[in-house]
This record gives sequence, structure tokens and C-alpha cells, in this order.
Amino acid sequence: MFRLALAMGRPVREMLASMGSDELTEWMAYYQLEPFGDYRADYRSGVVASTFANAHRAKDANPFRPEDFMPFLEKKKPQEEIPLNVARFKAMFSHKVAKHG
Repeated sequence: MFRLALAMGRPVREMLASMGSDELTEWMAYYQLEPFGDYRADYRSGVVASTFANAHRAKDANPFRPEDFMPFLEKKKPQEEIPLNVARFKAMFSHKVAKHG
């Protein structure tokens, strides 16, 4: 409800006062098909970031996904995957770093 109210630029109570439960149910179904708001914008940014990262990753590194660049989703991932994603990101540029020593 809050995402819909935000997208409509209306307070939740005002939106609910002018909308029947049938219309609210339809909006909820529509959101399942076509998410709008910040989640969709973050996904689009993740697509751009993963495209860039994949274009510059080491040949033996696993490809990145848009979700890898959506930090709020990492809360849902098992804790062992977070360090793995950090390591993958560092490996992306490891082939371009000069070895000293």
C-alpha cells in the first residue's frame, strides 16, 4: 500500500478512502507483474553495473548478476555469500593490477 501511495503522490489514508478493495487488489496484482518505484529503479541500475563489471572482469571470474549490485537484497542471502561477492568484485580487476615484488 505504501509503495502505491508513494507512486501516486498521496497519503495512504487518502488513497484508501478513494479506492475500493477491488481496485487495491488489482493494483497489487499489477505490481506483481510490473514492479514500480525504487525496486525497479535499483534493478535497472544493477543491470548497468553488472554489464560494466562483466565487461571488465577477469576471464576466469564468474559473471555478475544485477542482484549482486542491489545491497538491500544481500540481507536475504546467506552470510557466506556476502564475502564471496566482495571477493568476486575484487577479482574483477585483479588481472589489471601490476604485481610488485
